[in-house]
Amino acid sequence: MRILHQSQGFTTFEQAFEVAKKSNMPVLYSKTMEIESIDPLQFYEAGYSIFNGSRSFWQDPKSELVFAGAGSAKTFYMKDSERFDSLSNQWKSYLKNAVIEKGDAWTGPVILGGFSFDPEKKKSSEWSSFEQGYFQLPAFMLTVDQFGKTFLTVNVECKKGENAVQVWNQMQKQKTALLTKSVSSIKDVNVCSIKEFEPAGWKSSLTSVVEQINRGEIEKVVLARKVKVAFDDKKRSDSVLEKLRDDQSESFIFSFESGDSCFIGATPERLIKKQQNKVLSTCLAGSIARGKTVEEDQQFGNDLLHDEKNLGEHEIVVRMISKSLEDLCSELSVPEQPVLMKMRDIQHLYTPVEGITDRASILEFVKELHPTPALGGTPTTEAMQIIREEEEMDRGFYAAPVGWLNAEGDGEFAVAIRSGLLSGEYAYLYAGCGVVKDSDAESEYQETLIKLRPMVRAVGGTIS
Repeated sequence: MRILHQSQGFTTFEQAFEVAKKSNMPVLYSKTMEIESIDPLQFYEAGYSIFNGSRSFWQDPKSELVFAGAGSAKTFYMKDSERFDSLSNQWKSYLKNAVIEKGDAWTGPVILGGFSFDPEKKKSSEWSSFEQGYFQLPAFMLTVDQFGKTFLTVNVECKKGENAVQVWNQMQKQKTALLTKSVSSIKDVNVCSIKEFEPAGWKSSLTSVVEQINRGEIEKVVLARKVKVAFDDKKRSDSVLEKLRDDQSESFIFSFESGDSCFIGATPERLIKKQQNKVLSTCLAGSIARGKTVEEDQQFGNDLLHDEKNLGEHEIVVRMISKSLEDLCSELSVPEQPVLMKMRDIQHLYTPVEGITDRASILEFVKELHPTPALGGTPTTEAMQIIREEEEMDRGFYAAPVGWLNAEGDGEFAVAIRSGLLSGEYAYLYAGCGVVKDSDAESEYQETLIKLRPMVRAVGGTIS
C-alpha cells in the first residue's frame, strides 16, 4: 500500500496504472480531498440517476461521522461461513498495491456493508443479492467528520490495458455531476398492505422456548419475526433515509444498495468501534415503551431499571460481551449498573464496555462478538440451533453486523436491529425480543410491534 501525503496530481493516477501494468493485477487508486460543505443525503440522492443500485450511507448517533457513497469501485462478496476472515483477507490483498493519496485527511479508502446473521440458515430469495457478506468500496465517497469538515474520496480500480486519460476524464465527469446535480423531488409511493406472518404461530414458538428455558436446557433465546409491506410502486431508499434521519437521528443510520435491493435501517445498538488502540462496545438489552407524559415516561424508565426480568436479560449480555473482549484487550472497563437509553418509541437498558487493544483490525472483534446474546442468546451454539428450528424466516442481515472499515483496520460496526430490506415493490421489516424464563408470549409480541414502528413509519405505513 503506497500512501502519498503530498498531492502529485495526474502523475499519481498514472503511477497506479503503471503498477497495474507491471503486476498484471487491478490496482486501487484512491484520492481524498477537502471540499465545500454539502449535505450527505443530497449527495446520496444525486447519485440515483448515475449509480442507482450501488449507493451506501452511514451516520453515527452523534453525527460525528457521516459517509455517503455513490457507485462501486469494488464490491466484496463473502459466500461461506468464514465471512469475517474472508473479508479481512480480500481487503488486505486488495490494498497491497494500492496507491493512496489523502494529504492531511484521515479517511482514505473505506468499505461499507454488512454480514449475514447465520450462514447456516437456508437463504430466502429476497436476500439473494447480498450473499453471506456484502461490502462496497464507493467510487465516490463523501465524508463529514466531527469537526464539520467535508471530504470527497475518489476510488478507481486501475487495470492493465485501460487508457488512463479516458478513465480520468470519465471520473471527472461523474464527480462534477454528483457535486452539481440538483436533486429532484421523489415520487410519493403509497403503502398498499402490511402482512404479518402467522403471529399465533410465533407466539406458540416463544412459549415452547420458555418451556425449554424453564427445564434448564438453555438460558436465553432471541426470537425474531418479520412483516411484509407492499407498495404501489418501487420504494426508493432516498425517501426512507430522509425519514429515518429526521425521526431516528440518535441511532446509527445506514443504507446499502445491491441492485434492486437495499438493506436499510436506524439501529441504536453499537457492536464495536475501534480507533487505533481504543475499542468501545455497548450492551443493549431489556426494554420498555416510552410514556405518553414526562411523568409516565420517567415511571416506565424507573420500572425498567428495577425489573428483575429485564435486568437479568441485560446482565447476560454484559457478561458475555465482557468475556468476549477479555482475550482481545489488555484493559477493560465495565460499569457496575446499566443506565437508560431513550429512543423515540422505546427505552433500553444500556451499558458501555471500553477497552485497550493491540489488535490490527476491527474484524477480529466483529468475529468474536457476533452473535451477541442480545440478538442470538446464550449459550450461543444452543440458542442458534433453536433459532434455526423455531424461526421459519431467513433473517438475512437483520441482527447482524453492519458498518465500515478503513485501510488501517479501524472502523465501526452496529447490530442491525430496527431494519428492513427494500426489494422492488416490497419491504421486509424485522423485529425480535429476548426470551428468558419469565417471558410472556403476548407481552413479547406487543414489544415487537413497538420495535417495528420506526421502520414501518419510515416506509410510510402504520402498525398498531
